[in-house]
Amino acid sequence: MKRILFVIPEYSHGGTNKSLENLLSFLDKNKYEISIYSIYEDGGDYYKNVFKPYIIKKSRLYYWLHDNVVTRKFMGLFNKATRRDNFSWLYKREANIIQNKHNYDAIIGFQEGAATQFVSYVKNVKQKIAWIHCDYNDWADEEQRTNDESVYFLFKNIVCVSETARQSFCKVFPQYEDKSISVYNTLNCEKIINMSSQEVSLPAKNSKRFTIISVGRLSGVKQFEKIPSIVKSMGNEIANKMCWYIIGAGSQKEYIEKEIRLYHLEDTVIMLGAKDNPYPYFKSADLYVCTSDSESFSYTIFESKILHTPVLSNNFPVAYEVLDKNCGWIRSIDEMPAILSDIIVDRNRMYSHVKDSIKNYNYNNTDIVKKIDGLLF
Repeated sequence: MKRILFVIPEYSHGGTNKSLENLLSFLDKNKYEISIYSIYEDGGDYYKNVFKPYIIKKSRLYYWLHDNVVTRKFMGLFNKATRRDNFSWLYKREANIIQNKHNYDAIIGFQEGAATQFVSYVKNVKQKIAWIHCDYNDWADEEQRTNDESVYFLFKNIVCVSETARQSFCKVFPQYEDKSISVYNTLNCEKIINMSSQEVSLPAKNSKRFTIISVGRLSGVKQFEKIPSIVKSMGNEIANKMCWYIIGAGSQKEYIEKEIRLYHLEDTVIMLGAKDNPYPYFKSADLYVCTSDSESFSYTIFESKILHTPVLSNNFPVAYEVLDKNCGWIRSIDEMPAILSDIIVDRNRMYSHVKDSIKNYNYNNTDIVKKIDGLLF
């Protein structure tokens, strides 16, 4: 049995921990003894509970200097006064205490940045694997790249969550192309389908109105603030035939609400806030629209496809990898008013054709798990 440790930055909601949650349900427990280590205790209780059976204890020194809120602030001031930029000395100590105690066969830095840096400090482990969940070329600034060049040298394999993400990483570090591989995230399709059966009621829902949803954190990269202007550009005749729901929470909430009021679209563009279970909304919608400026994998596009809801996506690079004509359309933000108008009136049966063909879509977890098994054995 292989002893595997996943290192994550914290317990927050987001793509990394969602990916790990899904992956745990697919890894064969007869093959792997799995542990999880979180660098920070931040992030809430949900993932602390989900990962509880796998979490390993930290050393007392690490806990008191790093995880205790009071002492962490004190150590931060100490590091600043002594011109130490971070806790690297403590991470090095902790990383090797863990390995000396548990003797893992493989240790996985399950996110770019802090988790990968932490794993790079481990000595005497057969296999170190880095996992990249971002568009690295877009994410990493010059300082990060300078630091990471020597970090990734220490890893046997570098896993990227899409081929587009892999190419982005190799554009920055072509010398690591031979050790990089693209592996999609596993998705618990059965769970998604079961959760989608929950009944929900949508405000202003009218069976004659075309229903659109967009889901994600309310941050700049998701570009939800552009939705009101997209709708306004479609004209009143089309806008009156539709209802666009935004699901999520985040820093841009007030700005998006301001844009909705500016264009007098309170009855057309409706914010529903964060939802623990967004899948019934995917299922009940006529169309899912992804306005993101950038994605490395796009959970929401795949989740929509699993629930057989057609997708319209902005033209970021990975969209061309994860979306085809049988499941939806790819257009720039500027082109969205025109294509949405055609979709809503079903010009030339363009919507009906996709709605029929997407019913044949199935997500293939088997090949993904085979790739991961191949890495670990």
